[in-house]
Amino acid sequence: MARPIKQIERHIPTEAELQAQSLGLLIKALTDNTESILKMLEIVKELDRAGVLDIADAALKNRIPISAIGIDMIEGMNLPPLIKNAFTLIQVLGKLDPKELEKLIKALGAGLDHLGDLHADSSQQLHETDKPSKVGKKNSHSDDHPPGMLGLLGMMRDPDVRSSLSVGLHFLKAMGGELSKKEPPQSSE
Repeated sequence: MARPIKQIERHIPTEAELQAQSLGLLIKALTDNTESILKMLEIVKELDRAGVLDIADAALKNRIPISAIGIDMIEGMNLPPLIKNAFTLIQVLGKLDPKELEKLIKALGAGLDHLGDLHADSSQQLHETDKPSKVGKKNSHSDDHPPGMLGLLGMMRDPDVRSSLSVGLHFLKAMGGELSKKEPPQSSE
């Protein structure tokens, strides 16, 4: 039968043993990651050659004056309202229905494409009008000038134009309603 344990001996490592154990772990880590450590040392060497380490050292030593200059620049550039506006825009975009927004963006893109086509056609027509036609007269196109009132009324027959006008007028109505709302007085905190 075994003897009962009456006393537990604890081994408390000395400072030298702790250092030896730490050094052993460090050497093991170095040998396991030799390639990575050598790459890191090369990067540090290149940063030193480029002067980046000197800049970083100077910036850390002068961090308080540099931060004061940075804060002055932020206030001078009026960044706080810009940041607030960016967050407001993100909130507005978050409230929009993605399908409706996609439809609106596609419609806007189609309209811009059409404007680009009209511009390209009108500049091409301007170059063509310099050349006499087969009859001997210059070509005349109604797209060279903006349409008159009757031309605009004629365009209103197009269902696509009416649809766009309807959307635009509803947009303006909603925007006007929002602009005419009275803002509650802001409490100064």
